[in-house]
Amino acid sequence: MGNDVDVDNLNDNPWLTSLPAKAQVELIKMAKFKSYVQGQLVHSRGSQADGLYCVISGEVRISATTLNGEEVVFTRVQASSWFGEIALLDGGNRTHDGYASTDTKIAILPKQAVMEACQKYPDVYQALVKMLCLHSRQAFDAINDLLLFTPAQRMAKIILGRLKLSDNKDFKLKQEELGAMVGVSRQSANKILKAWEAQGWIKRNYGGLSITDKHKLYEMLGNHI
Repeated sequence: MGNDVDVDNLNDNPWLTSLPAKAQVELIKMAKFKSYVQGQLVHSRGSQADGLYCVISGEVRISATTLNGEEVVFTRVQASSWFGEIALLDGGNRTHDGYASTDTKIAILPKQAVMEACQKYPDVYQALVKMLCLHSRQAFDAINDLLLFTPAQRMAKIILGRLKLSDNKDFKLKQEELGAMVGVSRQSANKILKAWEAQGWIKRNYGGLSITDKHKLYEMLGNHI
């Protein structure tokens, strides 16, 4: 069960507040809350969808495992963001694995409650479709980055994007995780970071790095940020 703070977070959630007032009340009333420790599996690829998920606090990384056993991270779901709508809408299974990147709390809107809301309130279905379209655009952007950008450019874009969210110069992410997001090995990620540190762009520290010259990272991307 969630507490008043969890419910307040849902009451203020941008996606939910876009729905009709009656639909909001009904969905929030049915919401379930679950806590995960860092590294815990939230859902696995191929599993059945039990509902629509929202990160209340913490972060969830959506990933897949290669034939070599390496994790490739597709995206990281931040607080107030939703995920899991694909399997909900098409009735299929989960497309990827989801892990808690940190200690994380998630709100789950049960599948049946969401489907019933879609039947009663067409705006709920439209809002789900818009969510799906947004995530599809983000996926296409990631494909474009993979095809058009070098690993160093992809790394710069990821770092700068996360700095915008945190509004500071510290980037808290291990090199192995950063490499997984870029699509390269830990060794390749380390090589890029070493080169940047030698040029005075960053300083590496335990559990992350500090950006000392973000303008150089912006220059690598030109207008593609």
